Amino acid sequence: MKKIALSILTLALAFGITAQDENDMVENGGFEQLEGKIKKAGSIEVAVGWMSPTKTSADLFARRVKEGFTVPNNPFGKEEPYEGDVYAGIKTFSYGDKEARTYISAKLKTPMRKGLKYAVKFYVSLAEGSKYASNNIAANFSKKQYNIAEDKSIMGESHVMHVDNPVFNAMYGWDQICGVYTATGGEKFITIGNFSGNSDTKSERIKKPKSFSGTQMVSSYYYLDNISVVLINDESECECESDKEEETSIVYAVSPVNPEGMKDEMIAKYTVVYFGYNQSDIVEGNEAHLNNIVLVMKKDPAYKLKITVHMGADEVADEKASGIDQKRADAIKKYLVAKGVNGNRITFNLIKDAKPSDTSGSDIGKAKNRKAQFSISK
Repeated sequence: MKKIALSILTLALAFGITAQDENDMVENGGFEQLEGKIKKAGSIEVAVGWMSPTKTSADLFARRVKEGFTVPNNPFGKEEPYEGDVYAGIKTFSYGDKEARTYISAKLKTPMRKGLKYAVKFYVSLAEGSKYASNNIAANFSKKQYNIAEDKSIMGESHVMHVDNPVFNAMYGWDQICGVYTATGGEKFITIGNFSGNSDTKSERIKKPKSFSGTQMVSSYYYLDNISVVLINDESECECESDKEEETSIVYAVSPVNPEGMKDEMIAKYTVVYFGYNQSDIVEGNEAHLNNIVLVMKKDPAYKLKITVHMGADEVADEKASGIDQKRADAIKKYLVAKGVNGNRITFNLIKDAKPSDTSGSDIGKAKNRKAQFSISK
């Protein structure tokens, strides 16, 4: 009786998985279905339906593996799967082409139809063993399977990549690559990797994390998971994660200065107020900073206050954020006036992104550039 019940449960689970993925044209997009054992590097073909189209094969990692290519810990770093227990790994860039790039490829369930639109999504995470990070990670669709018997990079079209095509330098967690592909008709295969030459690929050197004890590769190595291709009627049906929306939640913060014993001009100099992406609200953490300015301005009615307001470079490039520097200046002035500071003693200097504090391009770096600084004079 127990065996029968278990069989029914197994069938139900299998049916549920099939029903959930019936619209997905990628058979085993999460690499969960395995045939054989992962014993060494280059075992991507253990994942049902997947192969490497070049001489050097891509890697496969699974939680069930006891040593070596395991999940979450493996020779290249540590990462939990986006979903499930398995993910793949590829090299997308190598300094001076010292190490061969790798790719993964699979046959779609059915050929693509001309003129129809397909939502394409997959996830990447930079391994700690990478000395470099790169952009140009893309999906390519073809009528014939790439089959190169050498360690050559595939130079082809990058049909789907991230809308901003950034250098993916995040080592913890997963970045989504998402977009819409309009078929030319008859495409049967999906291949994922870097299809651009090194001269056209942006890269940045990555500092070795303290938590990683292995030797870094002179390449950018990415874990891959959850690859899907779904037929859609309209591009609006393809829901991609919005990087800009995520940025709004990041507000850089520092402790306010202790004004006791400090000169007034130094209190003003070391007071900085930070903002979220395209935000001008005075958040609770900024009130203590501005209250220091209020104390200074009330000490001497001859003081004049200049507020220098910065925008991040990403905000300057975004039409939706146009004028946010003025809104930030107005919000600060409104707060100070409400605390008893005469508004006629306050002037603004809006310099947009002319003097960034941080040029790293990281989320924290961008947050450091969304700020207001203060100076007093008589």
